[in-house]
Amino acid sequence: MYTWQLEHWPNYIFDQQTGVYWTEKARLASQRILGALEVVPAELGSEAKLDLMVSGAIETSAIEGEVLNREDVRSSIKNHFLSPGDKLAIHDPVAAGISALILEVMDLYEEPLTEERLHHWSELVIPQTGCWRTHKDAMQSVSGPIHNPTIHFEAPPSDRVPAEMESFLQWFNGSSCELPGIARAAIAHLWFETIHPYEDGNGRVGRAIADLAVSQTLGQPMMMSLATVLSRQRKAYYQHLNKASKDSLDVTPWVDWFGARVLDALEGAIGVIQHVVKKARFWDSIEARALNERQTKLIRKMLGEETASFREGINAAKYKNLARCSKATATRDLQDLVAKGILTPVHSKGRYARYRLVLE
Repeated sequence: MYTWQLEHWPNYIFDQQTGVYWTEKARLASQRILGALEVVPAELGSEAKLDLMVSGAIETSAIEGEVLNREDVRSSIKNHFLSPGDKLAIHDPVAAGISALILEVMDLYEEPLTEERLHHWSELVIPQTGCWRTHKDAMQSVSGPIHNPTIHFEAPPSDRVPAEMESFLQWFNGSSCELPGIARAAIAHLWFETIHPYEDGNGRVGRAIADLAVSQTLGQPMMMSLATVLSRQRKAYYQHLNKASKDSLDVTPWVDWFGARVLDALEGAIGVIQHVVKKARFWDSIEARALNERQTKLIRKMLGEETASFREGINAAKYKNLARCSKATATRDLQDLVAKGILTPVHSKGRYARYRLVLE
């Protein structure tokens, strides 16, 4: 049976010690983040926050199979802090919408969660929505062939959604505040996903609710990207959600798994801050070394928003396409960067030679 079909739904139960454990861990990690931000220049702290917000916007969409343009997401978030005359061009309205959602969760994390606010979030994620689902067909999560589908989950009928969401919002803004904060966030996300109140976009709105709850627990806008961690463990994420939505209202295993992912995200934020500082020091260290325009472009790419595409390093063929130069020029440029201590070989044999940045 699905949990919403059980007699005592939605009275979730969990081991209190588990909730307290992860809440204390999260608060300690949050304090380490604040400590790290205090010892770096303000502009580097802002860059780290921007990197985390961009990652969060992209990855919460990636979980649903939607690929966003990173530059549009970055520009959308940066526009929030720019004056009207300095706004950057945005080509993807979907990127703008999810970015606006991420920013609103951070800016207004202390505000109550309301039906109107959720509808606004839904509209940001999926334009021309913004109301509870009303169709009579079952809301199901299905995979496999049409002739033999596998039903992973079925949500409550649409005619139950308004009352279910009213109960959820009363709990979230009321009695839930007495729970250990990470357990509250875990249950809020699970409960919302179990109701699945919208035709589409439930995952992104549900993760925004989790972000909101964690921020309220920490008493500050969430300096982490939970969606990035969940995206990397997408299969396990769905498995734990599905398991927690069936047969029992004891959600201790879900709270335990979710709490560990929050801690992963917070520790990841510390890593982002450290990486931003490394990048700044790296630029300072190479300022005096004469680089041509092609080499500078490469380094910006390797340090910037496309870092993931250089995870295995750069080779002459890739550099040639990036810099729009000949193979000989590419090889010469790369060897020059090695000689200047900016790149180091990852694999140095002939045409298979690859290089990475020397950030340490």
